[in-house]
Amino acid sequence: MRLISCLWSACSRWLPRLGLLALCTLPALPVQGIERRKPQFQTEPAYLFVPFPYDLPGIGNGIAWTGLGANLAGTHADLYGMVITGDAGGQIAGLEDVHLVPERLILSLFYQNINRATARQYPTRGMQSSGDLYTLIEASQADQAQAELRLTLSDRRYEFYVGSDVYKTAAVRMLDPNGVPIIEFAEPFRQTNERLYAGVLVDQTDDYADPRRGVRLEISASRSRPATADDPDFVVWNYSLNGYIPIGPISTLVLRYFQSDADMRRQGNTSPLAIAGDLGCSPLDPVCQAFIAQIVAEHTYGTSATLGGTDMLRSFPMSRFQGAHTVFYAAEFRWNITEEVTPFDYFIWKDVRTNVQLAFFAETGSVGETRSEVGGVYKSSYGMGLRMISGSGFVYRADVATGDEGGEATIIFMYPF
Repeated sequence: MRLISCLWSACSRWLPRLGLLALCTLPALPVQGIERRKPQFQTEPAYLFVPFPYDLPGIGNGIAWTGLGANLAGTHADLYGMVITGDAGGQIAGLEDVHLVPERLILSLFYQNINRATARQYPTRGMQSSGDLYTLIEASQADQAQAELRLTLSDRRYEFYVGSDVYKTAAVRMLDPNGVPIIEFAEPFRQTNERLYAGVLVDQTDDYADPRRGVRLEISASRSRPATADDPDFVVWNYSLNGYIPIGPISTLVLRYFQSDADMRRQGNTSPLAIAGDLGCSPLDPVCQAFIAQIVAEHTYGTSATLGGTDMLRSFPMSRFQGAHTVFYAAEFRWNITEEVTPFDYFIWKDVRTNVQLAFFAETGSVGETRSEVGGVYKSSYGMGLRMISGSGFVYRADVATGDEGGEATIIFMYPF
């Protein structure tokens, strides 16, 4: 009920503003839209039961024991679950593309229960921090529950969505890069983040799932509810523009621009002594000071979309660069090797292969606490990936990237953009 209430709050607060922004962009786009290459709602059944290796920058690697069923019982609904082992541990479950109104109103649900995880925490925000200077935050809880409603129109050319999620974490200790404990919290340091978000998508491409020509514009806003009077209150606005340029008969060059800005409405508590008391560490300790500085910066400026991870600056760990403002540019050449439609059934994995693709990408981005700081220093990634696009609508993806601080590998589902 809490998630449904949050959805309604997001609808009433942001959809009018987002709708106005969408209407302002429509005159610049083709009225009729580009003709779609194929039907936009897939019903091809597929399943997968396999130990799926994961390798996520900044999170670690291991095995996700994965079960997936796509387009269940002739519907568009997808159900998946994972039991995660390795550097992280826990369970993930999701139910997506449940059509409350056929091909119009779509519900998606997600649940995550992680009981073991370790993430990197860098001592300073912005672009100047060293990649070798970080601490490891070991958590005994990283839980998330999410619900999203999506209204889709004109063969998925226009979409409005609202969603809500609740994210709970509990940090138990801090370690140095070698895994040696630095701070042991007497009680787990707990945080709860309740977020409302809404957005609009204008998709003038030849295919929603695998575009090869056209333009896609997305604008979204999210607000994290302050859990206490000490927490900041800010809204994050994200703007994404993708251009898909045909290269040869079946390949594509993708160009992307992304911008994210935190709009601070009320600053949080910025007292180092009060924050040290909440953390249970000494404000004179250098490691504690660095952790306090991170919290003070977020309470002062807010935090926009971060750089690093699976989608933006793929050679860097998850959330490597943080600030109140973000800008990101990317180019990706998707070389489609074959379009041969090949059904397969390997007992544990059934689907229809519709495309095998090599991707070559270059990307660069910058963050800052103020807009004037953004662009002063850029970091870049370069790499390649192997993709398999399926008839069920899934994209199976493996990327390898290198950059200013070394390389990272990513094995995950779906396109980065």
